[in-house]
Amino acid sequence: MANLIQSVVPRKNYIVEAVFYDGSVKQFDMKSLFQSYPQFQEFQTNRGLFERVTVDAGGYGITWNDELDLSCEAIWDEGLLVEKLKESDLSHLLAYHLSSIRESRHMTQAELSEKTGIYQADISKIERAIGNPSISTLKRLGEGLGAELKIDFTIKTEKE
Repeated sequence: MANLIQSVVPRKNYIVEAVFYDGSVKQFDMKSLFQSYPQFQEFQTNRGLFERVTVDAGGYGITWNDELDLSCEAIWDEGLLVEKLKESDLSHLLAYHLSSIRESRHMTQAELSEKTGIYQADISKIERAIGNPSISTLKRLGEGLGAELKIDFTIKTEKE
């Protein structure tokens, strides 16, 4: 089975970008499904629907509503690998997620700063992986982006 999805961000031109738990970042072109699965054509008339993509429970795929979903296997097998993040480097992983979500919301750092009350310079430091934000700062950033902050501890196996 493919890796499970940790997060997903909608991009331009009906591209979804998924971050897998192994640190792989893959982009999947949803337009490739428009002919085979006409229900996905709804994205063309309802961009807001496309932008509401979320990771389903457990990370086994992504979903928009009860009729529209895509498995992690499809994205893993047919998606384009664009980056490999280091799992152990939490600062870079956080930087990647924060900037990706902010950009998907078409917000500048200054706009996010105004919305959250967090200095733009501090947001910049977090996005460059040189900041060390508190949990309350991360929560405020999540709220300002309309995103949920999730913190997860995973038990390592001996071979890790």
